[in-house]
Amino acid sequence: MFTGLNKNETKRLAALALLKEQDSARDAALGEFACLASEIMGVDGCFVTIFDDQHQYIKFVKNNPAIPLKMPIVDSMCQHSVKSCNAIICNDTRLDERFRDHELSLNGHVIFYAAAPLQTKEGFVLGTLCVSHPTPLEPDAQQTENFLRIASLACTYLEAWYSLGRVDALTGLPNRQFLLKEMERIGLETAHRPSTLILFDCIDMPQAYELSRYLGLSAVEKMLRGFGPLLRLRLKLPATTPLYAFAPGRFALLIDSEYAKTLIKKAENLPDIEAKIRGDIDIRLKIFTGYVNFRPGIEDPKEILRQGISALHEAIRQHIPVLPFDRAFDEKRNSDFKLLYDLSEAIKAPDQFYLVYQPKISLHTGFTEGCEALLRWQHPVLGNISPATIVALAEKTTLMNDITHWVIRTVIAQLSRWREAGILLPVSINVTVSDFSCPGFADTLEQQILEAGLVAQDIRIECLETEKVLESEQALCELDRLKMKGFKILLDDFGAGYSNISYLRRIPIDIIKLDRSLISQLTTDPGSRIIARHVIMMLKDLNYLVLAEGVEDKETAMLLQSYGCDEAQGYFFSRPVPPEAIPAWLTEASPLDVASLRNSL
Repeated sequence: MFTGLNKNETKRLAALALLKEQDSARDAALGEFACLASEIMGVDGCFVTIFDDQHQYIKFVKNNPAIPLKMPIVDSMCQHSVKSCNAIICNDTRLDERFRDHELSLNGHVIFYAAAPLQTKEGFVLGTLCVSHPTPLEPDAQQTENFLRIASLACTYLEAWYSLGRVDALTGLPNRQFLLKEMERIGLETAHRPSTLILFDCIDMPQAYELSRYLGLSAVEKMLRGFGPLLRLRLKLPATTPLYAFAPGRFALLIDSEYAKTLIKKAENLPDIEAKIRGDIDIRLKIFTGYVNFRPGIEDPKEILRQGISALHEAIRQHIPVLPFDRAFDEKRNSDFKLLYDLSEAIKAPDQFYLVYQPKISLHTGFTEGCEALLRWQHPVLGNISPATIVALAEKTTLMNDITHWVIRTVIAQLSRWREAGILLPVSINVTVSDFSCPGFADTLEQQILEAGLVAQDIRIECLETEKVLESEQALCELDRLKMKGFKILLDDFGAGYSNISYLRRIPIDIIKLDRSLISQLTTDPGSRIIARHVIMMLKDLNYLVLAEGVEDKETAMLLQSYGCDEAQGYFFSRPVPPEAIPAWLTEASPLDVASLRNSL
């Protein structure tokens, strides 16, 4: 409970506060100990008490209806056992000066009385286990010994219950469950004063795990144990203010909102922790703080804790020392999470996902050379969800792989239908690093197209997240296998970053797709024209086919043609269209008048 409680008043008070709270399972177990003691002693009544500095509380009682559930210590019979830390066996309370004037003795409810202190290993008494009878009794030595043994077992049970369920094993501080119970307790109080939950993060746990690889677990545990006392010292917390250890390296305060204002100002100026980890080796750790103001009893404690954690994580993400809980931002994050769930359902639904296809036009011949498959999501409530939102939701989850597989299946089915109609039009699909990183991606794709009666040239692979691809040996391996099997590889969004050129010899690329940011200002900015012209010339010298996306006017198309760009796509040529519109597009759309473009320059 109890370890060190007699040395730490805060822990002692916290333990007693917890024991005073209702816990049906715990109190029922205490009752079993008390009933067993009454059977051994051959008496009718039994009860279990818990003491704080002012009152006695009954946690279990049997056949003693006259005992109040709460009474001042000075009015209790058990005070003598608690104060002396000794058991009391009183054969007849009417003959004992300590009890003869007590109400329970005078009215005949408790004549025989035995009390054993519930004493911790450190000697701190939390309460008593008692038995009683309305007539005098004289238990023998064996009965008395067994009675004391049961009391010792009851205390051992309490110690285990408290330590396992309410105390952080590493720091000895009250833990998250203790914190939640305390939040429930203040929610039941009559006066609901505004309260604040403040959470502190003292170390990035992945960093702590990494340190344990080199220093050993004991050294890191010693460092983690030191955070609590250091935080208490720097915040100048009163000894009566409990500090909770709600996760490794993380601590919490549950305090009055007025006092919280003072602590939050201190938290804003907390210096970094200089943690000595071995010899002369120090590491600097930054403390982050998140807090939430609340009215006890209004919201569920678990929800309040979630809000506090949300504020803390946002402080860490933004690298800001202190951040309050932002309800509007939190609602947006929750909305995004709900949308993520909807996305997982959309993949399985028959009518939410669909593909549109944007033609790619040759700037040399004016004919359609292929098209790009673009995912669309018709949400049943929110309507059309933008592709950017889909990617943002799915990119850090396994849903990205599921979406890619859906796109591949759908494109293959569409290509098969077009082939039956005599249309031979290669389709580009967007593939992320998480897809390439799946072993066997190339083999599986090849098997799928062969089973559909297609060939590798029917599908082109647009490589997204190029920088991440370069960090994955498995992704590079799968790209090499795709290239070997005859698939055309497109490098997407070239020109959007600063290190694109370094990709060119590390990824087996066939086609370079110029990002719209590189060509969007060709008609208005001379500098953009110079850059675009030289980039295209360089890529052509390296024998790449160059494709420009986002072409929205004739003048831009003319300039790209004059620079030697091979293909283009954009609203100037065609918006993305449903698959059933592609046959009409190929039949009715006039090829780009290449000669006219040249003559206009």
